[in-house]
Amino acid sequence: MASFTANILLWALPVTVLAAVVYYITSRPLRREERARFLLELIQSALDQGQPVEHYIVSLSQTRDVSLGTRFYLLAAHLEQGRSLADALQKVPALAPPEFVAMLGIGESLGDYRRVLPACRETLRDALSQARALINYQVAFAFILNPASIAALAFISTKVMPVFNNLRSSLPIPQLATHATLVHALPWIFVLQLLLVLALYFFALLFLGGPRFILWFGETLTPAADWIWLRAPWRRKRLQRDFSAMLAVLLDASLPEERAIALAAEATANTVFAGLGRRAAQRLRAGAKLTEALQLMDDTGEFRWRLENAARGSGSGFAPALKGWHDWLDARAYQQEQAAAQTVSTGMVLLNGVSVALVAAMIIENIAQITSFPMP
Repeated sequence: MASFTANILLWALPVTVLAAVVYYITSRPLRREERARFLLELIQSALDQGQPVEHYIVSLSQTRDVSLGTRFYLLAAHLEQGRSLADALQKVPALAPPEFVAMLGIGESLGDYRRVLPACRETLRDALSQARALINYQVAFAFILNPASIAALAFISTKVMPVFNNLRSSLPIPQLATHATLVHALPWIFVLQLLLVLALYFFALLFLGGPRFILWFGETLTPAADWIWLRAPWRRKRLQRDFSAMLAVLLDASLPEERAIALAAEATANTVFAGLGRRAAQRLRAGAKLTEALQLMDDTGEFRWRLENAARGSGSGFAPALKGWHDWLDARAYQQEQAAAQTVSTGMVLLNGVSVALVAAMIIENIAQITSFPMP
């Protein structure tokens, strides 16, 4: 009985650790969203009470409430040193997404956080989609299927195949061409599975690091990472959404169009997209209309059409006129991200199936040849 209990505990411990790791990784996007949403509510509460946001956060930290979390107290410590809210948030990158912080920085420059809060809320819609995509193409493959395939391939290569090779060498069994091909393919299958696991762990690291990932590896990786993000269609849609939301806020605040474009592009926290914003501002400076200058940001023509309608509107402002555009971008980004996750997961299922089929065919072929050999 004691031995049975020990065996149960021996298997239960790694399973429990694996479940805890999976939960921690998949819940990271949602927990990041919750921290940013809590900060947004604090800012809104301070504005409703007519208090400076920095003073409100510092005074709240003096309650020593442990439920506020370590990051909140670290933010308050930076604010006590005289930093502005945006500068302090840059020192605590895990507390809010980079684009969220950039938008708050624009609110500081405008002297009114209230103007940018709607745009900040737009950035908090992405966590659920990221968590579902992570579950689709990360968890099962990174922690269960691919590691199991690697272990099985290693066991077959080191324990099973040497036995078959010894039997074949002791018997005058001709080696089929398919057997030789499969034997040579086995190491490559192992390497491919290992590369898949490493790639999946890399993506898990991206989710774990979040906004801090670039800081871990240095700012020199920022342009490359931003270029990769811009190539993902769902990420580009969200950058367009954030840019459009901030541009609407800035135009409604009566900022000059050239400055509004540059600030809105910087609010995306993407260096490549910010470069597109500077090019659009240059085209505007050269005499192009606003809608013509912004063609770089959207090649479908939808953004231009909505801007033209907003400019000819009854005076309700750009933000209400572009609200439907933002909702469409958000929904389209969600659809594309989930479709990509499903495609990747399906491809990995097929790849694992092919690997298993090849190895099984090789083993069955050896057994069939050995058992069919006439024994003396």
